[in-house]
Amino acid sequence: MIKDYLGLAVRSMSHRQKRSWLTIIGILIGITAVVALVSLGQSMQRAVNKQFQQFGYNLITIYPGGLRGSYRGPYSATFELDTDLIASVDGVEAVEAMLYKSAYIRGGEPPDEIEGFLPVVGLSPGITKVFSQFKLEQGRFFTETDHYTAILGQSVPKDLGIGVGEQVEIEGQAFEVVGLLAESGLGNNNSGIFIPLEALWEILGDRGKVSMVWAKVGQGYDAEVVAERLKAGLKEARGKEDFTVQTIEDLQKLIGQAIGILQAFLGGIAGISLLVGGIGVMNTMYTAVLERTREIGVMKAVGAKDSHIMWLFLIESGFMGLVGGAIGTALGLGMDILAVVITKRFIQTNVLEFGISAWLVIGALAFSFVIGALSGLLPARSAAKLKPVEALRYE
Repeated sequence: MIKDYLGLAVRSMSHRQKRSWLTIIGILIGITAVVALVSLGQSMQRAVNKQFQQFGYNLITIYPGGLRGSYRGPYSATFELDTDLIASVDGVEAVEAMLYKSAYIRGGEPPDEIEGFLPVVGLSPGITKVFSQFKLEQGRFFTETDHYTAILGQSVPKDLGIGVGEQVEIEGQAFEVVGLLAESGLGNNNSGIFIPLEALWEILGDRGKVSMVWAKVGQGYDAEVVAERLKAGLKEARGKEDFTVQTIEDLQKLIGQAIGILQAFLGGIAGISLLVGGIGVMNTMYTAVLERTREIGVMKAVGAKDSHIMWLFLIESGFMGLVGGAIGTALGLGMDILAVVITKRFIQTNVLEFGISAWLVIGALAFSFVIGALSGLLPARSAAKLKPVEALRYE
């Protein structure tokens, strides 16, 4: 029976191709927008998860400002923190600090000398103890005995025209370039210059100030439990909670929630186009009922029941929705693939990681069929209620 209904639906659509395709496009646009936005959100989530997996879930971050407080970003918020106190907390294996600043840089040789402001990151020498994914493309990492040495972010050699073995001037002080950071070797700091924390304190006069502290949790300890101990110890020592203690898992959840809210908001906007597409299906089906009134009368005269007529129109409208949904799903996923390729090739960042979600494809197809069927419900009921005699006399 269903096969017969589908055959009649395909035949009806083929007889009214222009109108049917215009109706399908209405559903297609809505599904394309929804699938593209949802899949882009999933791609962002995959990229975030991949980054956090590289960091590892045994890290705790401590930065200035409470969760409801005044954290203003890495280049403006700094504070003094007792790293010895943090290191003494049970479960903490290693403690390393970072200081983010924007500094005046000069590189290259006259007349090709280039100068300007770039991000400069002061790192404690043991940073590789907590960041195992800190990778160098060339050269070496600075040691505890190094002072005026620097590691360049991936894009800096091109920006300043310098490389490993040459010198870069930071706030008037010459630094020897000893290494080149691999792409995204430390988050997305490809445009920064990394120097020993002591050296940055010296040239800027910010001794003791840090932007962030990383604590590595020892094996066998629970990161959440250690984080609570850190929070309690720091609050007692400082007399106030002017800091935030977060585990990598906390950060991952926070970013995931933000992405989810963005997805829901954009998906709601895209859903409006689906509503418009549904109205288009309803209009087409009402027109089809009027055009096929005599046909309905003949079908009823030879024994077709109201339910048969209703199912015929419901399946036809649902099939139009399904066709639009299938094409829209393919286009939406194609847009996601294109966005991933563009960001990786031209923007050179891993903010998107493509991966086809089977549930998204199945859900989009099912949803488009349901939207089409529901849009055809009222026209189908109208067709089913037609009386055979009146339908046969309709002109």
